[in-house]
Amino acid sequence: MKIRRQIEHDHGDSAIFALSDPFFVFKNMFEANVEKWDTRYKVEIPLKGLFYLPFNLVVYVTSVLRSTHSVNYVINVADFAEHRWGIVMFKVREDEVDMEVEVEVPLNIVTSRILRKRVERFAENFNEAVRLYRIEKKI
Repeated sequence: MKIRRQIEHDHGDSAIFALSDPFFVFKNMFEANVEKWDTRYKVEIPLKGLFYLPFNLVVYVTSVLRSTHSVNYVINVADFAEHRWGIVMFKVREDEVDMEVEVEVPLNIVTSRILRKRVERFAENFNEAVRLYRIEKKI
């Protein structure tokens, strides 16, 4: 599954602070439960949408690579047969964010459809989510 999207925003350099927080990104992008495990994060994504799958997709964020204007999350998707790797990338400019999600998921046809809709919703609601994050964190 590969998704690319440009998101316009009104938050200037503050957007990078929100996108550097795995709790903000994965909770808002995938409607997931996020837990911190030592140096990595466990993300449980419920797969309810057009189809209901009776299990959660479990993703481990193994590393977060930050620079002045970008954030990259290296992720490992745990499934029944093997571990699959992926990346979630954000490149932040003054009024725009380039987002790319690239990952192989189990049950690709069904799962990617559910996740694609959530990523689209995240892009549409990005300004409001960052605004609420800035209020919560007092940025």
